This record gives sequence, C-alpha cells and structure tokens, in this order.
Amino acid sequence: MEYEKVYMFQPANDRPAKRRRIEPQGLQTSWKQRRLAFDRDWSIPQRAIDARLHSINASTVDKVWTYLNLALKPDQPSTIRTGIILTGADGATEAGISKKIAEKFRVGKHRRILVPLSSSSGSNIKVLLKTLIQKAISPKFESSDNDLDDDDGELRTTRTKGHKLLNYDLQLLYDHVREHKKEQVIVALEDTEAFDSDLLSEFIELLGCWQDRIPFTCLLNVATSIESLQQRLSKAAIRVLDGKVFDVAPSSDEVEQVCEALFNSGTPLWIGSSLMSTALERQHDYIQSIDSFVKAVKYACMSAFYANALSVHLNISIEHEVIAADHFEALRQLDSFRTYSRRLLDNNEVKLLTTYLESDEALRALVSGRIAEGRQKLGVMIHVLKVIRLLQQKLPNTQVTPLSSLYVQALSGKLNGSPLLRSLLLTIRKVPSNIAASVLRALQLYHLDNRDLLVDMQPVLFRLDSLIDAQRETSTKPLRSEDDIHNSTLRTTVVAQKVELSKQKSALSEQDRKYTELLVSLSDCLGEFFEETLVDPADLVFHEIFVYDLKSPYREVFTPRPRHACERALATPHDYLDCDCCSSQQDGGNAEATLAATQPATAVLYQLYLESGSLINASDLWHAFQAVLGDGKEDAETMALFQRALAEMRYLGMMKSTRKRMDHVAKVMWHGL
Repeated sequence: MEYEKVYMFQPANDRPAKRRRIEPQGLQTSWKQRRLAFDRDWSIPQRAIDARLHSINASTVDKVWTYLNLALKPDQPSTIRTGIILTGADGATEAGISKKIAEKFRVGKHRRILVPLSSSSGSNIKVLLKTLIQKAISPKFESSDNDLDDDDGELRTTRTKGHKLLNYDLQLLYDHVREHKKEQVIVALEDTEAFDSDLLSEFIELLGCWQDRIPFTCLLNVATSIESLQQRLSKAAIRVLDGKVFDVAPSSDEVEQVCEALFNSGTPLWIGSSLMSTALERQHDYIQSIDSFVKAVKYACMSAFYANALSVHLNISIEHEVIAADHFEALRQLDSFRTYSRRLLDNNEVKLLTTYLESDEALRALVSGRIAEGRQKLGVMIHVLKVIRLLQQKLPNTQVTPLSSLYVQALSGKLNGSPLLRSLLLTIRKVPSNIAASVLRALQLYHLDNRDLLVDMQPVLFRLDSLIDAQRETSTKPLRSEDDIHNSTLRTTVVAQKVELSKQKSALSEQDRKYTELLVSLSDCLGEFFEETLVDPADLVFHEIFVYDLKSPYREVFTPRPRHACERALATPHDYLDCDCCSSQQDGGNAEATLAATQPATAVLYQLYLESGSLINASDLWHAFQAVLGDGKEDAETMALFQRALAEMRYLGMMKSTRKRMDHVAKVMWHGL
C-alpha cells in the first residue's frame, strides 16, 4: 500500500460535558501515605543488604588492593602484573571488585589510573585503544563514577611539540603518565570471555610492548576457568602476563546473605513463599548478578505498597480518622477476616463481631494488634530456622539446608512435620554423648542470646555432664542410645533353606539407658518447640496485609511476554478499554470479541488478519475492513483508519511486503505460535 494516497484524520476536539474528577477517591486516597511508608520501610533492609554485600567480598578486595600495591615495584618489569578474578558465571557481567577498588582510590590521593573496559568498548584494536586512552586521560572520568559508556568528547592533551598523534596512539597515554607522574595504570577487563580472542591477545601484546614506558597492571574478570582463558590467548600474550588468581564468593552465598539481611531487618512486610520461590528459581536458572535479585525483592515490596491499598495499615501509628472508610470496608472483605468472623460466631461472641462490623475504630485496633502479633510470630519463625541450621551444623553426616529454602518451606506451612524435621529429630536420638554435648552447648549459647525464643538447656546439659562423668569412671567410650546403630545387631537364621535377617537390640547399661531417656526428652522438647513456633501464615488474621505473595506482577516485569500481551490486547480490546460496546458478553460470553464497528481499527484489522492465509490481498483486506467500519461506504476517514491500522500491524512485525505479488502482504506471525 506504499503507492496509495494518505489522508489526514483530525478528530473533533469535543470537551467532555461532565467535569472530570482529579482528586483521588476511595482506596486511592491513601496513595501518598503508602508511598512514604515504602520509602521509609525499604530504607532499613536496603542498608542491611548493602552492608552484607559490601562485606561479603571484603577479604578479596583487600587481597587485590595489596597485590596492586606490590605491583608498583614489579620483580620483572617486562611482564604485566595481572590479577585474575574468578567471578563465576553470574558475576562476570558486573564490575563489583573494580567498583570497590575505585572506591578505595577516592579515599586519599593516589597517583594511579583505573580504566575499566568492557567488550562494548571497542570492536577492533583501534577503537579499544582509543577508549583506553580517552578514559585514562579524561579528567571527567577520573573524578566521576567511571561511566563505562562515556565515549564522548575529544582527547585533551598538552602535547605542543612534534607530530600530531592519532587518537589511538599509546604515546598520548605515555605523555600523560609522564607529565602527571602517574605510578600505575590499571586496566580492568570486566567481561573477558565476551572479547574476541584475537582482539584480546593483540591488546595484551600491545600493552606488553609499552610496559617499559607505561606501568600497566591488569585485572581480568574470568567467569569460566584459567584453562579456558589460556586457550583463548596467544602464546605471546601469555608470556607477557604475570598472573595471580583471586576467588570471590559464589552467587549462592550472596543470595543467602541478602536473604538473611532481609529477614533480620525488621521490615513490616514479608515476602510470601510462592513469590520468593519464583525469585530464587529465576536467580538459580539464569546467569544474573546479585543486583537483579535485590531489585526483584525491592519490586515485590514496592508492588505491595503501591498496588495494595490495605498496606496503609502497616503504619500502626496512623490514626483511623485519616484512613478513608473504603479501606475498612475492604478489610471486612478479606478471607482471613471472614474466617475469623466464623470463629467468633462459633464461640458465641456475636457482640464482639458486631462491634468489628460496625465500628471502624474497633476494627482499626484489631488490625493493629493482629498485624503486630503476626509479624512477631514470623520473626520467631526466622529464629527457629536458625536453630534448625544450628542443629544441622552440629550433627554429623547432615546436610545444612540454606536459609532461603527453609524460609520458603516455613512460609508455605509445609516445614512443620516435614520429613526434614522428622529426620533431624531422629538423628538427635542416635548421636553419641560427645556429639550431644556439643549440640546442647550450642543450643544453650543460642538461648543466652535469645532468652524468649528457646527453652533453657542448662538442666539437660547438667544431666548429660553427670552421665558422662559417671561413664568415664568405667570406660573411655562415649555413651550411646538405644536407637544408635552400634547397639543393634543383625541376627541370621535359616528356616526351610531360607535365610532370614532380624534386627536385635543389644543389652544397655544403666548409663546408656538414662542417656537414651535424656535424648528422647530432648527430641520431644525440640519437637514441641517446632510445633508451637512453626505456624502457617495463612492461618494468621489479616495475613494478606503483611505477607505479599502475588506472582503475576513479578512475572510481568521480570519474565514478560510482550507478544502474548499484544495478541491478547488486539483480540480482546474490551479487557483493556473496560467498555460495554465491544464486550464479549454480547456474543454469549465468547473468549474473543467478534467484529464490531465500536472496536479500535487495529483490533478489527487484526481479527481480519487472523482469518487470512499466508498471503493477504490488500484490496480484499480493505473491502472487508470497510464493510465493518465504514458500512460499505468509502470515505477519507475510513481510509485513514485503515492506513494507520495497517502501519501499526507492520510496526508490530505481523505483516510485511512481499515480492511474490505486488498487491499482497505476507503474514509473518500466527496466533498462539
């Protein structure tokens, strides 16, 4: 249709007869309060997360900093001192170590230059050298936050004598180093695997040729291994490098540190099990940095405050008069409140229920108390998870479960009575006395730090020490319980030419019998402790307010499906326009709306597009479109709508021109494929 004429469509500018409402109404009246609450409440876990991430690789940063100081006086001036940082697959895209080294440069005065380079800094050796020289010489780079994409500006040098040099000549960098008396030029390659092998080798060889004049030092972020890096470099480049390997913390440790900081920060909002599980799976399955996981958690908290109007009740200090009445009506519609109301009716507390249904002030007091109680129970649950991990660390041959995995199981209500806890309590009944003593001492130390969370283990520990002292008078072997495998023997009998195996308990001494009773009481005590503290968040009243567990906003942002969204919007426009004129209810509730003149022009053309084959006759498409929107009459307005709809379909990549037939367009995408 490129040869057809185009008409200018100018709709009438009719102002609405009714005056528009610009003031927030209903649940939207609390928008400003919720926004301020999010800014205040998220700042606490954000500081805790930043502190954890800053300290997790602090030892590695100190080692790299010491190595750079030693590189100021190299043993072999002909080689380049190179720090090879094994970041892992998920850390190769981030400049974490380089940024922390740059922060050390800003403290005090250092005669050094740090130049971070990425694979996008240059596709050939000339552009890469130009970027290196520009970032090293530019004062803007030295005094700013080291913007890697800053590739603008001319090179400013004080060279006034001699020939004019090209902008990729390292003589420019040499003049700058000699004039400003720089002691070290640190070149940090942030994604080494993304560089072309020949380009990387040539770049390193060229730096080695200038090493006697420019004091280069390299930092290479390697995501794979040293062997892979060695295979990619040429022999001449390998001879130039004098490397030392530095390891950083794996991504799993970073995720655990972020989760622990989030759980211990005292935030009023908790992430639900389904949403946290989805975020952890995405972090594990895809190559991503820890920053993406932090952003996912922050977006979840932001969605809870921004999209859920009831989150205004998380601010306990706010008065109920400030909150609109619609918020209290919404509280009464929650499933947890309805369950609580049925419980009050079963207990014949009709008068109390009537008060909550009629008085907003009484309901506000109930919400504040229940939210505080629910948050306190979830906080105790986090301490219980730490006790479980403490037991797993002390027990032999027991795998320590990550805190994030325990959190997901606990928030889903599946941890209480799970096989993990049953196996843990059974293992406690089988341990010898020396292991049981270390377990009890660890629990007692945790009790001293958290007296309100765990029962006092001092009486049990005193009984165990008495049994151990009595055992030492007769034997040096530790005490063993009845459930220990050492106190069980297999008995073999032959009956009718068949071998039968049976397990028989050995005779226990008096000390072993008392020790068995002690372990049984300890296991029962811990079982009751887990039973009382591991509550199901779904059973808490108003858990919809302080536990956010919606996965759809997270999926739409972090795992979007733009093609599905476009197809759905064009197939069912009434879902987005919220109008009755083109709703599917007029057609008996079909999933997709039929052709109607009230629909947008692009939606009409898309439905005609779905009914066509791989090649679409433009004239037939126009006549079908005209029959729907123009009532069979050809006018300029209908042609303008058709031209615009056709252009939008082409922009979305659904059709294109074809050389097979000049008056046809080719269909590119099919619905649902």
